Amino acid sequence: MGAQLSMQTAAVIGTQAVPVARSNLSIVTICTKQKRFKPSPAGTPAALTAATQADLAAQWIAVTQSLPRTTVAANLYAGRAFGLARDAAMVTAAPLFILSAGLGLVASDTPVPAYGLTVSRSGAESIWSKVIGPFDASRWFAALTKGPHAVGWDKVFSPGSGRVLIALTRPYAVMIAPTLASLPHDDLKRLRIFGAGLSTLLPPTVREAVAPYDDRLDTMMPGTRSDFAQRALLHFAQHIAVVARDQKGDAEAVKCALAPVRAPLRPTRRSGSDADILTLIKARLAPGASASRLLRQLRDEDYIACEQGRFTELFRQAKAEDCAS
Repeated sequence: MGAQLSMQTAAVIGTQAVPVARSNLSIVTICTKQKRFKPSPAGTPAALTAATQADLAAQWIAVTQSLPRTTVAANLYAGRAFGLARDAAMVTAAPLFILSAGLGLVASDTPVPAYGLTVSRSGAESIWSKVIGPFDASRWFAALTKGPHAVGWDKVFSPGSGRVLIALTRPYAVMIAPTLASLPHDDLKRLRIFGAGLSTLLPPTVREAVAPYDDRLDTMMPGTRSDFAQRALLHFAQHIAVVARDQKGDAEAVKCALAPVRAPLRPTRRSGSDADILTLIKARLAPGASASRLLRQLRDEDYIACEQGRFTELFRQAKAEDCAS
């Protein structure tokens, strides 16, 4: 990996942040629904026969084994959150790993297939549509660790590596909590976890690893709730990890960095129906319009709350309807 900052990262961290190689870090982030390569139905739960969770896991591992490798994992996933984590790894010369609901824990340079699978209850790629009986996301992830593309945590916590930075959302925290809890004591002390509202979802032995970032990060490094964890990870990698400290020392350093900062005032936003939001998108749908810019307008000018993934789907729908008209 080189040390060239992307425009995206430069905009987030500001011009004063200087890339510094720190190869004693390892960075772990979650996969994204957005991917650069669209899977065929053979690479989604549509290829599976309804069964119990254990049987589905075996089926899915066989599917991923048979699919052609499309690209390396670092190039498969898209979206701002993933880009921030990838850039954090690049500018610190750290190895990058991806937590995937479809492939397990994957090294960024591993050749992987185009696939689409989520452990969320809804969506066309949800594994829930094929499950007979109960489903447990943590057991699903544990099964994927035996898959053809996955590595074990021992690869992340390799001898000579230092702090391990993990960006998580709440669903992913639930999914990997048991595997984190099973780590050796010395590895747990090297963990630094980033994300909002995670502590109550993690076992007591893991909670101390959660870095105490809060809404004040939005003043220092503006972004959305969906990329909070990756922004916190990037800030830590650039500004906190420059000094070697233990877990408690790193937490105190984060608190000191946040102390002089005020959280931004947040406007009250109302909810909007899909029909309402589609109407607003179509009214602003001009050549070259981007989903991110229109989402910002929706939130800042219309004061309508809309989750990024939902807006992206509505944006695509509006573009398709506009082309058909």
